[in-house]
Formats: sequence, structure tokens, C-alpha cells
Amino acid sequence: MTRRRLFALGAAALSLRGQTVSDRVGASRDLVCQGLELLSTRSSPHEIAGALGFFTRALDQYPSLGDAHYYRALCRKKLNVNPGSVVSDLEAAERYRSDAWLEKRDPFTLAVPRNDENLAAVGDKWALVVGISQFQPEIGAENLSFADQDAMAMAQALADPGVGRFTAKNVFCLTNDKATTSAIKAKLNRIATVAKPEDMVLVYVSTHGSSRSDDIKQVSYLYTYDTDVTSRDQIFGTALPMVDVAGIIRTRCRAERTVVVFDTCHSGSGAGSDTLSQDDFDRLRDGAGRYVLSSCDANEKSYETDGHGCFTASLLRNLRERHGCIPINNLFTAVQKDVSDTVMKRFHKSQRPVMAQSEHSAEIILGARPGGGPVCA
Repeated sequence: MTRRRLFALGAAALSLRGQTVSDRVGASRDLVCQGLELLSTRSSPHEIAGALGFFTRALDQYPSLGDAHYYRALCRKKLNVNPGSVVSDLEAAERYRSDAWLEKRDPFTLAVPRNDENLAAVGDKWALVVGISQFQPEIGAENLSFADQDAMAMAQALADPGVGRFTAKNVFCLTNDKATTSAIKAKLNRIATVAKPEDMVLVYVSTHGSSRSDDIKQVSYLYTYDTDVTSRDQIFGTALPMVDVAGIIRTRCRAERTVVVFDTCHSGSGAGSDTLSQDDFDRLRDGAGRYVLSSCDANEKSYETDGHGCFTASLLRNLRERHGCIPINNLFTAVQKDVSDTVMKRFHKSQRPVMAQSEHSAEIILGARPGGGPVCA
């Protein structure tokens, strides 16, 4: 071994000793997220090899991280290298009770690769609605004004038999201290598990978004109630990675009508509240039947007035005025114009909501009646 290599190993050991266990876990989890951001059904061998490097570095930081072992095994299997190591990594993933191993996540497989040209009548309808205004005291993010009220109003509209027509028991609303990282992931996984291809799924999230780097103002993590913002490594260990949200929707949710709505960039917030990147949009709309709405474009803020965010207020108003019976494309067009005009008039600022959709997506009507019959009777 060269002197340079010995010096590098010694420096790494000193660095690790200076970190707490939770710091190392956080840094390790972020390396896993960076690896997952390289993986999709279209990943090249070069990208898969890059992801493999991230997972190995994650295990250098924290050898007991089961998810890193699991995803490293998938990459090695995909590249057809080190078959013996694939087995040992899968054994380690089981030993450390990896969530990814338990749920058999596969970033190389889409839950809905394409839509049936003749979609069945809407089956059940499911919604996860998250809004966080109050964060954990002392170590949590800066509080927001209306995120929780936006979420509760959205949940109420969805369950309204004259608007959203979602069965009330299928609308899961998590606000403030109920909206922990584990609770959000558990509800999202539950919906992904039970939703059938003919069902409709809506996910709405209003909270802070944080980038991995101060130089890139794009969401890498969503702040939950129990996110610790006292250091970057603590954020990595306790916040909800965007790549996890996208992974569940992209690879596990079989519903061929899925809408995801984000309000993550709030005006007046002193915390890092960042916008979705193009990569976020692409991961979320990967496959078929996906629509992704964001409250503002890059380098913009989401403005609030009269007890609600302007974006959510417009969504709710347009849904109620049309009794939920408005195609998602028409709904977005109306909301985009409404929000842009309102924010410019009241604040003399620009806020332009953004939407992306799968290449192959049937039109979605959020207020469609489940179980067949007239769509919005």
C-alpha cells in the first residue's frame, strides 16, 4: 500500500472519529440517495457503476446500513459482477432489516410501464395529504403559516361527496406532529400496496424543501415534523428524501391514475425552501399515468394570503366551482393563470405553477365518481 493511500485512510479514520454515529448514519443515507438518483429503467452501465460507488461509500461511512447493502447487490447483479458479493450483500440486507429489502424495491422496474388504451372505470380513490406548519421545537425547521390549514382544507374537499368524491376513510391527512418521516412513508407505502391499477391516487405535500447543496436550490429532501436541522448530516438522517417519495410512486404504486402535488417553496421563510428540479419531475412522472404539479417554477416563491397558499386556494376554488368535474389539464391551466395573476397583482412578484406528466397518460378527473357510472353524476 502506498504512503498516499495510507495517509488518505488515516485522514478518513480521523474524520469518522470526529463524527457522531447519527452523523455517520445521515451521511451514509445521503450517499444512498445520491446513488438512487442515478438509477432508473433507463440507467446506463456507467450510471449503475456510479451508483454502485455511492453505495460502497455509504457502507464505508456506516457498514450496518441495510439499504446500502441491498441496492449494492441490485447494481452488481444488473452489471453481472461479483456474484458472490451479491449473495453476501443480500444476506447483510436481511441481517440489518433493510426496508428496501423487506419491501423488495426495484429501481429498475416501473409499477406502470404503460397505460391500457381503454382504462377501466375508476375503482377506489386514495389520498395522502401532508401539511406541516409546526416543526419539532429547538431542533426542527422554522415554522410555516398555512401549510397545515392548506392540507386540512384539501383533505376536506377531497372527501366532499360534491367535490372530490373520495371515500373519507381513504383520505389520510397528516399535519404537524403527526407528519413524521416514518408516518408519511408508512401511509405512502400502504396506499402503494393496496391501490389497484384501476384506482386513483393523489399525494399532496406542503412543507419546507431542502437541497443537498446551497449552490443548487432544488429539493433533495422534504422536511417532516421530526427533521433535525441542526446540521446537514442530521437533515440527511431525519428528513424524507425526494428520491424515496419518487421511488414509491414510480416503482410500487400500480394505480394508473396518480397525481402528485407539491408546495415546497414558501415566501417569507428563513429556512431553505427550494423548488423541484427537472430530475424530480422526471422521476415522479416516469412510466405512465402520472401527473406532477408544483406550486412555482424554479427561482420563485409560493405566496400566501387569506389563510392559505395562493396555489392551494386556487386549486380548491377551481375544484369546488366545477364540483370536481374538471380534467386535470384544464384544472392546471386555470390554476396557473389564476395564481400568476393574483400574485402579480397583490405582491408584484412572479409565481408560475408548473406541471409535468407521463408521456402516456390518460386524462384524469379528480372528482370522478368511483365504481363506474356517470363520471361526475
